[in-house]
Amino acid sequence: MNINEIMKHALSALIISSASTMAFAKVPQVGDVIDASNVDQYSEYLIESAIALVKQGQVLKVTPTSEKGSLSNPEFLQITEANKGKARILDEYGTLGLEDGSPWIGGLPFPVAEKGIEVMVNYQVGNLALEGDDFGHVNGPDFPISRLTYINSDGDVYKEATMGMTQIMMTGRVAAEPKPSIPGYEDETTRRIIKFIEPYDVKGIISLDIQYRDQSKLPESYVYLPSFRRVRQVATANRTDSLAGSELTQADLSGFSDPMGLWKFKIIKKGLMLVNTRSITPTVPYPEPITLHNKFFPQPQRQMELREAYVVEAIPRYDTVYGKKIMVFDAEVYRLGDVAIYDNAGKLYKAFQQDFGVTDGNHPIPTWMVALNLQTGSGTVFGNYDMGLNLNPSVTVTEKSSMKNLAR
Repeated sequence: MNINEIMKHALSALIISSASTMAFAKVPQVGDVIDASNVDQYSEYLIESAIALVKQGQVLKVTPTSEKGSLSNPEFLQITEANKGKARILDEYGTLGLEDGSPWIGGLPFPVAEKGIEVMVNYQVGNLALEGDDFGHVNGPDFPISRLTYINSDGDVYKEATMGMTQIMMTGRVAAEPKPSIPGYEDETTRRIIKFIEPYDVKGIISLDIQYRDQSKLPESYVYLPSFRRVRQVATANRTDSLAGSELTQADLSGFSDPMGLWKFKIIKKGLMLVNTRSITPTVPYPEPITLHNKFFPQPQRQMELREAYVVEAIPRYDTVYGKKIMVFDAEVYRLGDVAIYDNAGKLYKAFQQDFGVTDGNHPIPTWMVALNLQTGSGTVFGNYDMGLNLNPSVTVTEKSSMKNLAR
């Protein structure tokens, strides 16, 4: 066979292979139910971790795409429009501010992101703050708003824990005075304090996380352990240690909670993806039982919409057990729905999913998070309930000096 014949046969094989792939791929349609038997047909619209979870037993349902503007708080949209074009990325690490270097004044900084770091800054400002200034229980972190359900590789629930939490935006505030920044805290973005309430072996553990505007600056993290009766600072390297024995870490809360300077970001796709925007299964407070489907999943069907989205690759700048993350962000509201975490050998390590509800005021509310360790088979389900927004708590709640008193 001469070279021309070889090239002819190779070209024919390539055409046949491409045609087969095109025939195999399927564009999601409203009403489609996606399960292990057909998920590979939708692989163009799901990242690897989402496909892995479906093959573990999760079922997806394609629902109508929400109208533009229907998933965001109207006042937040107005502030975004008023401040359009004012945002600047001040350094290579993703520090956000105005042209003169002062703190950001509210709304999405980059309504149409063009770079990976712009996607991440939008997420940090909008999603982590839930398009507001703070969240927690109306009566403070002594009262639970979150529930951790621990599941072993056999699918058995072996433990549950409850947590109180208060998070406050220090800059970029949009709802409550003082705004846009809390005087004296202009160099910070957020403070988050977590109190474990049940069961006995974690009761009274308090953690405090302080994130700075300067994204090259490492966060300050502290923990109060009742057995030692004192506050200890947590090394940044320990941000990937397990949170109270779960599959979550301090860095994994909300899907991604590290400062931007610890990672490098790149958009690897902008296009249609299946994303979650509305959760239909309500979370329930402890000790009411939750129903898990196929071992790990709190909803019988996870509601998905076909929407424009960014797929962002994150590579760590520091020594961590994570080799990279692949994350899917909705391109309108910049909520993070699916995260694939890889180990340093490049093997898929963990799958994270964050689902959302929408309040009567159109604020996003994180409902269910599923974290599954694909290498060990164990998982954690994180559910939020009784969560209030824009409560305007005193900043003293999130001071290091308050941790011992909060533990009592």
